Amino acid sequence: MTKAKHYTPTKKTLAILVLLAFIKPVLSQAQSTDDKSTSKHSFETSPMSPFMQSAGMGIWGIKYDYAINPKNELKFGIAYMNLNFPEGTTNSPALIFGFRRFLTKNIYAEYEIWPGYDNFYEQNESKHYKGFDLWNEFRIGYRFNFNYKNLPLFVNIAWPFGFGLYNSNKPKSFYERMNQSFSDRFFFQIPLLFAGIKI
Repeated sequence: MTKAKHYTPTKKTLAILVLLAFIKPVLSQAQSTDDKSTSKHSFETSPMSPFMQSAGMGIWGIKYDYAINPKNELKFGIAYMNLNFPEGTTNSPALIFGFRRFLTKNIYAEYEIWPGYDNFYEQNESKHYKGFDLWNEFRIGYRFNFNYKNLPLFVNIAWPFGFGLYNSNKPKSFYERMNQSFSDRFFFQIPLLFAGIKI
């Protein structure tokens, strides 16, 4: 789905600091591993969601990953987006479908597509616009595998490039903002952080 425009440098800096603050203590207390686990199943979510929500970019989700083999994974999940724009707010539950390919032991490329139903509220008109949206996103990432208290965990850091494939029944003000600049139409500004467990 379309991501929020007004991600100011202050908020961007805060999000990156939170990311680093989360990773450092966890990895320092964890035992690094080469990921020799035979598990094909894992779950992941983003610990940054509460901080992104406070910055007006609320994206909440949980994903199930199935390893077809050591290099290829299928991804399925659910998400909810609560994104604040100058003209209004997105309120959108969505499904997540994706594929991840490991290029090396830790570096990967992935693709996700999010079909969702959006109840968009246009604040200037005090009107709800309900419709179907389709978001897609490409990512390059790096995985840290480790054990913490005998739990097989991982942290993924990924750089995204995403954009909307289809937006139905949006107000005119939404499309006017989308056409203003490259950063309004595409999402690429910040790295994403995900934490997961293998089962």
